[in-house]
Amino acid sequence: MEQNERLKIEDVLAEKGYYAGPTVGVSMLPMLKNRRDTIIIRPKTERLQPLDVALYKREDAYILHRVLKQTERGYIIRGDNCYADENVPEDSVIGVLTEFFRKGKHVTCTDKKYLRYVKRRLKWYKPRRFFVRIKGKCKNAVKKFLYLFKRK
Repeated sequence: MEQNERLKIEDVLAEKGYYAGPTVGVSMLPMLKNRRDTIIIRPKTERLQPLDVALYKREDAYILHRVLKQTERGYIIRGDNCYADENVPEDSVIGVLTEFFRKGKHVTCTDKKYLRYVKRRLKWYKPRRFFVRIKGKCKNAVKKFLYLFKRK
């Protein structure tokens, strides 16, 4: 099937009332692993709430990220494995994650264990970001040191 003949997720949502498919990318790690886990998306019927996972369209790509807060015209959204927030307009959001299959195990987005994970993930965002930056600086310093050492 050619690129322009592919079904759009919006069309599948309108026809079936849900979309089921694999995840692609690393922005929602560790919750969803690239091409291993299956997501179930339902059409957005009301304004999303913080902690919901929104499917939105940016140019020609579909993005699945978590809603951090509502704004007047949309949402502040970020992937679980990302460090940059995005402003996403309300009309760009086409669906919401309602459930998923992780390592073959079914998880609903209302499950207490899942909600604990989400809250813990958000709580540790700033310390995690700090340590990721330190790790990056250490890696760069080691690379520079090894490069200088090799030159001699």
